[in-house]
Amino acid sequence: MALGERDPSLLMAVEMARYNRWQNQHLFDLCGALDAETLAADQGLFFGSILATLDHVFHVDRTLMALLREGRPPTDFDPSLRLHATLAELRRDREPLDEELEALFRDAPEGWLGELLRFHSERLGRERELPRAFYATQLFNHQTHHRSQVTSALHRLGVDYGPTDLPMNPLSQF
Repeated sequence: MALGERDPSLLMAVEMARYNRWQNQHLFDLCGALDAETLAADQGLFFGSILATLDHVFHVDRTLMALLREGRPPTDFDPSLRLHATLAELRRDREPLDEELEALFRDAPEGWLGELLRFHSERLGRERELPRAFYATQLFNHQTHHRSQVTSALHRLGVDYGPTDLPMNPLSQF
């Protein structure tokens, strides 16, 4: 199917997944130049350190991807759970996850993002019924939110992060 023949919402989801991969590659390259103490130091971010914040993004991405695939959230989600002790470990798992995220949207059937997901939310104490696109939007919004915290911390450390604008993405399909 040609680019112009695909559902525009799927095209944009693929574009956002490519943007995510570009931004993560760049961010991990910059963070890789920092020492372990700086990465683990409390920078005043929601999750304290740069490493903890990036680990949180990874954890939430995995959780939201499972929700997108399976149509229901996990019952044991803990947003504070730490999965990686070092940036090298996190990067080892982050890169394949970014590829998987792009494939999730690239290979999705037409209409997939519009399908309603129905489940009981324990946290909210009520039934939820929202299109899959809502959770895809949350995934990308959440990533951007926390990456901006990390880029702000890098700025305070004297690291120039560079461009973050969508049109600058060298991985873009457009």
